[in-house]
Amino acid sequence: MDETFAESGVTLKFGIVLASKPGFARISLPDTDNLRTMWLPIAYPKTQDDECYWTYDTGEHVALLLDAQGEDGVIIGAIFSDADTPPVTDSNKFGIRFNDGAMLEYDRQTHTLSVTGVSKVIVEASTTIVLKAGSKVTIDSPEAQFTGRLQVDGLLTYLGGLEGGGGDGSKFTGRVDVDGDVHATGSIIDVAGNSNNHSHT
Repeated sequence: MDETFAESGVTLKFGIVLASKPGFARISLPDTDNLRTMWLPIAYPKTQDDECYWTYDTGEHVALLLDAQGEDGVIIGAIFSDADTPPVTDSNKFGIRFNDGAMLEYDRQTHTLSVTGVSKVIVEASTTIVLKAGSKVTIDSPEAQFTGRLQVDGLLTYLGGLEGGGGDGSKFTGRVDVDGDVHATGSIIDVAGNSNNHSHT
């Protein structure tokens, strides 16, 4: 007959991270005279075809399972405590906070996903990136740059002026209405010929 959990000698312990490396950590156990474990594996959601990784910090409070000899086991997760409290008190929020101030947060009550406190964001795809909003997309930045072709299928409206140059010039198909003066340093040509020096009587 298979032995029970109690008969196997497996115990639940709580300890403090002494040292860590990707996938493993060594733990100090305060309730056993600060016994130091060997390098123990950390349990992660996925470790084979898809991989999840997160290295523990020295001093982090963790829970672990150890065998009867205290030589082998697994770290099942980090836990909050009086010293390390949750960064939020709202139960509607899911979040990941980093020690440099960056935070990823989703509020299921307001349906808002926020990424704050970062200095650089890189989103890279081999084929296509689609941004879709039901009403509006706002880019609030002193400057924006597109390195390739830009196509606007709807109405293009600009309020701060328009300036351009380079390439083979500009081409418009359809009617162009100008409310104000037009200044050209070169010729203005219509189907009737050069019109920048003609006069009306």
